Amino acid sequence: MKRALTRTLAATGTALLSAALIAPAAFANITGGEGVNGPADDKLVTKWGLGVVFLFPLLLVILSVLQHRKEEREYAHLEAEHSRADLAEWNGGW
Repeated sequence: MKRALTRTLAATGTALLSAALIAPAAFANITGGEGVNGPADDKLVTKWGLGVVFLFPLLLVILSVLQHRKEEREYAHLEAEHSRADLAEWNGGW
């Protein structure tokens, strides 16, 4: 079951990536090579450049916060395991 799901997800991801890589070429042929937004003038290039400049660091901050939260949970879990290991009721056996 798990193997089939993994295979299905891999095939779906491959298909979506292929479509995403082929789509710009298809749009360029239809519109005469201009692209989706029309001709690329200075204003359009500036807006896209500023978008990348401001949104990429924002993405980095968001992903760093998520990673920090994940690591905090991991450390809390490890600390709980160690504190349980120190208790006498968890040591021994019969």
